Amino acid sequence: MKPPVQHNSLRFSPAPWAVLAVFVLGLPACLVTPPSALVHAEEGIVRGSTELEARALGLQLDRLKPRVECCLPGTRSVDGLEVWIQDKPGLYSFPHQSNGEAEGLWAESHDRILLARDADDLERTLAHELVHAALDESWRTLPGTLEEGLADQISTQLVPEGATRLRAGRLASAALATGGLGLTLEVENLEHQTTWMARITLSGSRPSAEPQRDVFRLAAGLSSTRVTPASKRGYYGLAFLLVNRIVERQGVEHLHNLCVSAAEQGLSQVPRPWLLAAADLADSAEAWRQAALESMGAAELRELMRMHPDFVHDAVLDHLRSRGHEDLDNLRIRLTLRESATTLELHADEPFTNRLRAALTSTAE
Repeated sequence: MKPPVQHNSLRFSPAPWAVLAVFVLGLPACLVTPPSALVHAEEGIVRGSTELEARALGLQLDRLKPRVECCLPGTRSVDGLEVWIQDKPGLYSFPHQSNGEAEGLWAESHDRILLARDADDLERTLAHELVHAALDESWRTLPGTLEEGLADQISTQLVPEGATRLRAGRLASAALATGGLGLTLEVENLEHQTTWMARITLSGSRPSAEPQRDVFRLAAGLSSTRVTPASKRGYYGLAFLLVNRIVERQGVEHLHNLCVSAAEQGLSQVPRPWLLAAADLADSAEAWRQAALESMGAAELRELMRMHPDFVHDAVLDHLRSRGHEDLDNLRIRLTLRESATTLELHADEPFTNRLRAALTSTAE
């Protein structure tokens, strides 16, 4: 029995991950056992390990599902929708594909959303999967990985509390996929009127020679598409960047109209030039990288630091230790995203300075 294709909701940290793929041969594709607790919510059936867990998820489902269908043109309402929360989202005990970093899955063949219990933001992940579930046939011409970008975009609108973290991860992934992300770290000593500067470059392997084109060709969100986890993160980032620019400039209705127009003209997919024009993007990796950097504001840069706190902290700490400097009061510490105007005044960031003070004190002792 061949397992159905599923849409994956991907963890969005741009950091590398170690992934172990286990292939089980000669075993039947057995459906997983349903979670033990079942709750009938207004918008569907919810299953979890406890009734309390299922009820909490049911409240989120009842709140989000109507809002997804309201803010998106071209939607359908799934009858018999089920939402399961699992340790690891999956339909089968021995899946033919590894779901890797998936925090959520939409299994259309079973009208079922599967969510990881340890999802970074369970409500945002549910919103993402509800978008997949809601899209009707009028969206079928949306090419490549762009449905993932649309699901991310809508989830940030419906769950604004998780928007900054998602934006930071996706935009950083887009920049890494198209050439890298450069930072300048500056430590100014007001007492001695000296300044120390360091350039930090975050780089990663590009998914392909032209990832900004392949994002229209590869459906990286489908379980049947075989790409590495690092490449998948890059395509998700690029898809979010493109859809976010279209929605901010033209509205989600315009993106839907492009899909409908393509179908009316007998096209299997919306042409790439239409989408680039709607997003005001040139067809080059460097243009996409620059667009990702320009979209990262102070909030996204601060969130990127929270996701990966060591790379700036360690650089500043090494500098201060080499100078025998323990007093932070006379320092001005700034982190700037190169090729943009985004700067963080880290000396005013209490968690950052508290961590530095603790590290300097332990060294002195």
